[in-house]
Amino acid sequence: MAIALDAAKAIYRQAVDPRASDGEGAAWWDEVADEVRDVVAARSLHAASDVIQWWHHDWTSVSDTPRGAAKRIREAARAMRLNV
Repeated sequence: MAIALDAAKAIYRQAVDPRASDGEGAAWWDEVADEVRDVVAARSLHAASDVIQWWHHDWTSVSDTPRGAAKRIREAARAMRLNV
């Protein structure tokens, strides 16, 4: 999916962590952007949550789930009028 890096950052910040800054580094943001693109492009919410399942520890530490985060990521992309 063709989501620009700046758009992926905005989606991630809106849906997951508003405190994420450019100070995280380019390599980290490139990985996050790839995962955001995969979540947005997934055929279903279930498939989207599978993309980010490996973040499991982070989700449980903030009482969140991969499904909840995937839903917010997809909603943020829709709000930006990206094709989801």
